[in-house]
Amino acid sequence: MLSVISFIVVLGILVFVHEFGHYITAKLVGIRVEEFALGFGPKIFSRKRGETLYSIRIIPLGGFCQMTGENPPDENMSEEERLSYEEARKEGRTFTQKSPLQRFAVILNGAMMNFLLAILIFALIFVLYGIAVDSMDTNIIGDVALGSPAAEAGLKIGDRIIDIEGQVIEKWGDISGITRDADGKALKITYIRNNREFTTTVVPRFEPAYGYAVIGIAPQTVREKVGVFQALRLGFLQTANLLWFTITAIVKMITGKLAVDVGGPVMIATMVNQATGLGLASLLNLTAVLSLNLGFFNLLPFPALDGGRLIFIIYEMLRGKPVDHEKESMVHIVGLVILMLLMVFILIRDIGRFLL
Repeated sequence: MLSVISFIVVLGILVFVHEFGHYITAKLVGIRVEEFALGFGPKIFSRKRGETLYSIRIIPLGGFCQMTGENPPDENMSEEERLSYEEARKEGRTFTQKSPLQRFAVILNGAMMNFLLAILIFALIFVLYGIAVDSMDTNIIGDVALGSPAAEAGLKIGDRIIDIEGQVIEKWGDISGITRDADGKALKITYIRNNREFTTTVVPRFEPAYGYAVIGIAPQTVREKVGVFQALRLGFLQTANLLWFTITAIVKMITGKLAVDVGGPVMIATMVNQATGLGLASLLNLTAVLSLNLGFFNLLPFPALDGGRLIFIIYEMLRGKPVDHEKESMVHIVGLVILMLLMVFILIRDIGRFLL
């Protein structure tokens, strides 16, 4: 239950921050916002404040900020929606009546808010836990990578490994000495947690970046406290480094140098579950990484995504007049269908991977 709540809270924060970026920018440039919603499907809560309806919907896998004039009026509009549109149009407050630069800012700032959230969360982690300045050569786990063999086997931060396949473990070098050459081999690990002895089986996985097999654990570290401003600087650098890593990984996937590995809601829920079990630091770190990824993937130049919409606005700036709205809408609809099919494929693969 805690993991389910954590998943909903984490996803809700990411979606809220993203849509708030669109919302607050739209308000600042004078665009009327019809609805600000978290989730999809039927409403479970809604309240109208001023001209905007604020709602929470039953499916917690997204959200939206519906701006007046974002879609042209048609015969399917209700009388209330048509009156709202006409009122906003007379006041010059529809989305399409704003300058290309203003619309560009409205679309862009959803992702920018996700990047800002990542920076602030990383900064908070540095303030709370400091920075690692040295590692300790003990047999106690200092960190566990999400999705790693160790995490899947249930190992946690603070566990003290005392035996691997009958070999006594006294220091960190003993662990790496056994696991690095055991790619694909099931290893029986005995560890101490809360003064009780447990055993589990871990299968090391070859990691190309290191050139040997790993199980996804790191030693305890000596940490040094940092001030708020230094934490903000480090948070920015951490975000920038991860963004660059994401971009290079995508390029390598496209060029075939790296296996394509993307996950959907099931994988995210699994990772949130693991992070919740590992502690606040892991959950915060995962939230920051997910926020950065949400911002980045929304900016990809694909129809229906924010990046695709930005491409049309850039084209309008260069051309001097907008693309026909019906043609643009059709492109986004096709893009949305492709994205939905892709999400179904990822969901099926996630479920299959989870069941295995």
